[in-house]
Amino acid sequence: MLSVLIVAEDAEWYRYKELEECLINDYHVEYADSVGRSIAELSRIEFSYEIIFFLKPLEIAEIPSVSRLAKSKIMVFHVRNENVPVNFSERLMFVGDILDLNASAMRGRLEYFRGVDVIRLLDAYHMELNEDCEIILNGNRNTKVLLGDITFRTGKNVVFGVRKDNIALFSTDIFSNEAMINSHNCRFIKNLLNELVGKAEVY
Repeated sequence: MLSVLIVAEDAEWYRYKELEECLINDYHVEYADSVGRSIAELSRIEFSYEIIFFLKPLEIAEIPSVSRLAKSKIMVFHVRNENVPVNFSERLMFVGDILDLNASAMRGRLEYFRGVDVIRLLDAYHMELNEDCEIILNGNRNTKVLLGDITFRTGKNVVFGVRKDNIALFSTDIFSNEAMINSHNCRFIKNLLNELVGKAEVY
């Protein structure tokens, strides 16, 4: 059984109990409040876990550890700032507090959306990237990104989730209890992990 590490502020671990319940039948799940405060701790994480959910803001001091882990681990980020292993061309742009997306409107491959109808997003932001990534979560027909009074992106051109090799990044909360209840987020996340695990050399 593969092991999952959920990295989040320890005061917020309770917010990810639905995610833990979603994964626990297929993965061994544990929590941490940081990655690699020391070389020994980073080595322990490398040895112990194959999949890492990074669900707190990434601090500049953590970037070297995350970059090292990203070379050999499957990593799923809730992007809170620009300190992540892809290049943004713009700052994250706010879209909405709560969005329900229809899986039928997604640009991503069908394998991600088997058994999925509705994906709930909380605190959704659009990501504008400088590099080629596979889009795995995008807006519906009525989704808009506004810059003042100007519509900057609409519909499927609004990007909430991307994949680059063994890394998936989401500029929205699809992981908390509030997002996962009354949605198909669990099935979407499990489908995504199956695809990430299937294409990666995990060690």
